[in-house]
Amino acid sequence: MKIKKRKKSNQHVGTAGSADLREPGTGGAPAHRTVRDGAVELAMAVASLTALVRVDASRDPFMTEPADLFERTFSNVGLDDNQMELLREELRLSLPCIAGDLSAHAADLDRAGLRIGSYAAFLHAALRAASYKE
Repeated sequence: MKIKKRKKSNQHVGTAGSADLREPGTGGAPAHRTVRDGAVELAMAVASLTALVRVDASRDPFMTEPADLFERTFSNVGLDDNQMELLREELRLSLPCIAGDLSAHAADLDRAGLRIGSYAAFLHAALRAASYKE
């Protein structure tokens, strides 16, 4: 029996709005208590600041180019420390429920050497915490 080797995918699995998080019979609308993880917002914010990143958010799950975006650092995709504040501001606009968390952790987040996946993990944790406060 042959085992098929899994193809490397550039899809971000587990994003809010994924098919497994949708309520049946709602025409694909996300479930009411679905918590966004912030990954698509982060990818789109990065793409708005550099031509080296593209995001296809029309797909579910969304896709990025480069495929391993979340494994790279911000500096690997053309952002420098000066642009990190702009990135944070983009995220404050798209994720207003965690704007305070983004400001409070600016010193840790505004580093171009930070792995994009680590930033995404922070957003996910902050969004989960914010959903418990509601």
